[in-house]
Amino acid sequence: MDNLFLVGDIVKSLSGHDKNKLFLVVSIDKNGYLAIIDGRTRLKIKPKLKNPKHLERIAHDENILNKYNSPLTTNTEIYKMINKYNKELHV
Repeated sequence: MDNLFLVGDIVKSLSGHDKNKLFLVVSIDKNGYLAIIDGRTRLKIKPKLKNPKHLERIAHDENILNKYNSPLTTNTEIYKMINKYNKELHV
């Protein structure tokens, strides 16, 4: 498992009530915790902070990150883009 995460990574939760769900890393705080969203339960306005040891990197996707940074992008659009990785990985 790679412990070096970047903003724009697609990650899979390894523990907690959101286990096996995919998220987009939108920021990293000074303590190393990752702010993640999925566009469905964790929205752009309230990302979840998660310990990186409870996450696994799946991919890095600049397109989703660019969409996230656009104020016109909805949470549903982000969810649909992340969901493509769910279908590929059969998560």
